[in-house]
Amino acid sequence: MSAYYDLFEKPDVNKTGKQQPLYARFIPKGTIEQKEFLNRVHLFTGISRSLLEGAMSAFMDELRDCLADGWTVELGELGYFTPSLSCQREVMEKKELRAASVRLRGLNFRVSKEFYKELDKKMQLERHPQSASKSESSVPLLSVEQRFRLLEEYLQQYPCINRAQYARLTGRSVKQAVTDLNLFIEDGLLMKHGAGRNVVYLRNK
Repeated sequence: MSAYYDLFEKPDVNKTGKQQPLYARFIPKGTIEQKEFLNRVHLFTGISRSLLEGAMSAFMDELRDCLADGWTVELGELGYFTPSLSCQREVMEKKELRAASVRLRGLNFRVSKEFYKELDKKMQLERHPQSASKSESSVPLLSVEQRFRLLEEYLQQYPCINRAQYARLTGRSVKQAVTDLNLFIEDGLLMKHGAGRNVVYLRNK
């Protein structure tokens, strides 16, 4: 049993025109939804599905309440959950910003060292079997660098971009667009503003 990865070229952020080094990205096999996950736990432990579902619901309610009350929540060896915030407008002095202008931006998860070590021991990586195959589509696929260049040109004309706009711009699916945009955020090239369907992406100045 293996986990898949593939190799992608990093964006040429300095526009050198030179080939950029490759980086490895995790390629998921799909998504295990809650019902299947709980069924796996049931088969492994013998705990009834209804009891697991009730515990999961109570667990989510308590986690949400603790976070809303201002706590960082530790889940044993799994890790820590902490809310992240954003300001709705730029200010230079603390007195210029009131609580009404501070919003929840997202939720940060920091895995524990113990969980990371155990995962690292168990995970066997291999390159995705379809990575070397040619696309059946007659439309050439854009590299990460080419997609980032299109994004840069777009953001020179417009203040921000959303997932659907990026997908249309680059010929990616919405899920692939989210993966790209998150990568650009990790590389410090973009910043995210808003939540849910209202998320937009801006250049990180």
